[in-house]
Amino acid sequence: MAESENIFQKAFYLGIGIAGYAAEKAGDTLQELKQQTDKIINNPNFPQELQQLADEMVNKGKMTTEEARKFVDDTIQQAKDKQKIDNSDTSSSSEPRTIEIITDDEEN
Repeated sequence: MAESENIFQKAFYLGIGIAGYAAEKAGDTLQELKQQTDKIINNPNFPQELQQLADEMVNKGKMTTEEARKFVDDTIQQAKDKQKIDNSDTSSSSEPRTIEIITDDEEN
């Protein structure tokens, strides 16, 4: 009986380990994407490059001039909004959160 409990315990810890590893890798990937996005947004030529892309799409007939103008304006506004959100979250997300564990003894 103790051996089967040990197997279940090992399987449980393996699952916890895999979940932790996956969360760590996802966090790393998100951090890399944020860095790449920041490089693009902070590029002083970003609006001009975006406008050039929209102009190319207009020339190819994939969108109208009005759609291109709206696309550029919306994309720039989203980038600015995201940058504001990221700047406000940076200070709080750089430090680990405190987790309080309450045992049954402490509840009473």
